[in-house]
Amino acid sequence: MTHDDLKNLLNVLRKLPAETEWIEFKSAKTTFNFNDIGKYFSALSNEANLKRKEYGWLIFGIEDKTRNIIGTQIYKKTQIWILEQLYL
Repeated sequence: MTHDDLKNLLNVLRKLPAETEWIEFKSAKTTFNFNDIGKYFSALSNEANLKRKEYGWLIFGIEDKTRNIIGTQIYKKTQIWILEQLYL
């Protein structure tokens, strides 16, 4: 998927009337509880499967109610945390 494909997909998802069982928006401007991330991955992927969707989406940096893009600074922290969990 190209950068433009991702931008287009994000715009489509932001235009939905509400979050779904397989789409979750999180503002997470600077932090996110990493203990919850596995639960989100599991729930979103299971629901996507039940709804016959190819993917579930956990999208950071988007306000839930307004769908405004506010950005996030957690990606680097998240990448480090995930790698640490994989290689413990």
